[in-house]
Amino acid sequence: MTKEISTLFGQKLSSESKKLVDEVRSKLKQPIHPKFDKDFNIYRFVLNAERQYNKKKDIIEHAIKTLDHHLRYRQCLNLDELPDISMADNPLFAGKYLPSSEILNATDSNGRVLCYFEAKTMSLEGAIHSLRSTAACRFQFYHFEHTLRKINEQEDKTGKLSSLRYIVDLNGYEINPFMMLFVTSGDMSYYSTLFHYENYPELVHPMEIVNVPKWIHMPYRLFRSMMPPGFTEKFKLHDGHFIKELEREIDEEDIPVSLELEREIDEEDIPVSLGGINQEIQFTAAEIKSEDEYWQPPSETILNQLENLHIYARKQKIIKIQIDENSTKKTLSWYFKNDGDIYFGIFYDLKNDDENYQKDDEIDMDTKIMIYPFFKILGNFNLVHEFDFIDLKNYGTYYLCFCNKHCWLHRRNVEILVELSYSDGSEPERIFYDGKIDKNTEGILKTLKLRDFKDS
Repeated sequence: MTKEISTLFGQKLSSESKKLVDEVRSKLKQPIHPKFDKDFNIYRFVLNAERQYNKKKDIIEHAIKTLDHHLRYRQCLNLDELPDISMADNPLFAGKYLPSSEILNATDSNGRVLCYFEAKTMSLEGAIHSLRSTAACRFQFYHFEHTLRKINEQEDKTGKLSSLRYIVDLNGYEINPFMMLFVTSGDMSYYSTLFHYENYPELVHPMEIVNVPKWIHMPYRLFRSMMPPGFTEKFKLHDGHFIKELEREIDEEDIPVSLELEREIDEEDIPVSLGGINQEIQFTAAEIKSEDEYWQPPSETILNQLENLHIYARKQKIIKIQIDENSTKKTLSWYFKNDGDIYFGIFYDLKNDDENYQKDDEIDMDTKIMIYPFFKILGNFNLVHEFDFIDLKNYGTYYLCFCNKHCWLHRRNVEILVELSYSDGSEPERIFYDGKIDKNTEGILKTLKLRDFKDS
């Protein structure tokens, strides 16, 4: 028996959807914050599962697994306690690494909130040369969280399921080597899966790409082959004859005017791009960064101290740090660079690891508390090294995890420096992979002024 979607966009939750939501909620392993604990937020994970599975049992299991995974990231990134970070305050858009346009106070006929995006100035080059991979991921989480709050406002107002209908205009966009490598390497697939499937499923639905040139179909087919089921329903392509498709569900007053195409209105050629008449919808272009603005390694001293780690295919390596109850040095800082894609995150366990020693590959990070988000550090674009710090609030064992389990053939090389110091960075101690500890003279925290550092 085929399982159909139990609630569509623009509808109130059906009794079937409500039962599924209640069952998923009752079986969650991770705590759920009251601000996020809304039926529609949980149902989005159910809806994502309904698109992939037929049996109720499989739908519930997949929704629970995916939602528990997301709740770990919510807790780690403190998303429920953060203020709403608008595009104007998000470094990805405030720094004009990406073009932007505000989410509108308008919906289509199915109650989906509208947002338009002009891609012609989009280039990854500035972000790749300026932002750490972890920072770029964090800022994207802030953006999706901002979107979620907008959608929740719409749902609170109407009592009906909503999403973001995201319309991307490719008019004037020219692909560049960075974007082509981003697609063919699988990195674009990683980001799309991370946000559109694992953490914010069904929040952006659909994403419609209009004014699509013929050449885009080759990278699109490659990208599509890497994505989960239901991708073609979520991501839709239209050539220059898209306006009738939009106007079936969107009022002309809610479609922007721009400068690229022409459409005959009242026997006059009026310059427009998306075929609408709204002149108030504004687009902010991305800016090309000069090479003088590109990130450069800030300290030769730190680079000369890096320890080599080799992480073989299908393996992980873990640097363990034990914090005793009477420890006074509780600020952990690190600096590393990598030669290929590698996953990195920091996890915590109250237990003393020495009491039950395990080899690196025997340690299951899913059983630990994530305290620094487990993100993929891109190797193809490793132009900005990774560095950061956290204050260790509890005694127990901390695990810096480098994971290469996604790779079947190639080992990864990581060069790293890890330190434990007082909160002001004084008296740093260097921690090696084998557990050896040495005093250090020039610490990461002080040298890089990490407490004052901001990605911009």
